[in-house]
Amino acid sequence: MTQPARSNITGIVLGGGRSRRLGDGQSKLLIHIGGKLVLARIADTLKTVCSELVLVVRPGQEDDVPDLGIALNMHVVSDTSPYEGPLAGIHAGLAATTTQLGFVIAGDHPFVSRNLVSAMAAASTVDGTDNPAAVIPRTDGVFHPLHAIYPVEQWGPYIAHSLSEGETSPRRVIEKATVSEYPPVTIFNADDLERADPRRISLVDIDTPEALNTARKISEARKFTPRHHSLG
Repeated sequence: MTQPARSNITGIVLGGGRSRRLGDGQSKLLIHIGGKLVLARIADTLKTVCSELVLVVRPGQEDDVPDLGIALNMHVVSDTSPYEGPLAGIHAGLAATTTQLGFVIAGDHPFVSRNLVSAMAAASTVDGTDNPAAVIPRTDGVFHPLHAIYPVEQWGPYIAHSLSEGETSPRRVIEKATVSEYPPVTIFNADDLERADPRRISLVDIDTPEALNTARKISEARKFTPRHHSLG
């Protein structure tokens, strides 16, 4: 499988969430895990496989996330008015992208894997760069559209149309595309994920206090990984 050029992928981080389930009112992107802010962790990894980074925030967002994005050399944009939420964030990120592919990730996934991003991008163009497919992980029957590859030319208009019809759910948009077989979708199943991310931590989020505690335990454990072991 041919690896896509680094210049062909934009990393799109969705940073407009309000962290309601976490409970403390602080943006998840500004939490420290392993001595580093979550947004910085994500950006540092994506810089190794993406030619540009886009941070999507909500209109009027007043926390420190936009400033941190600028400090990390990310292009900061806001949700596409009059829409808001994750589907609008995906659209805004794709609209700001200058590459063929956009890798979209929610800002609460601190363990994004460069190996997984590269493998998903390669799967997107396995039939050639003229016919790229979205690549969406699916575990236990559930799609993960906020950790996925989207070809910009096909998916920007498709999501814009969905928004105009009142759709707000990224998962429903993916499900409709798989049924209609357009735009093309390649499903990354559990076996695909494990090959690219053997430790299976890329999809770990920090939505709740319990999940955040788990993520911190994972981070502590990784500090003692033998030097010869690849973290992905």
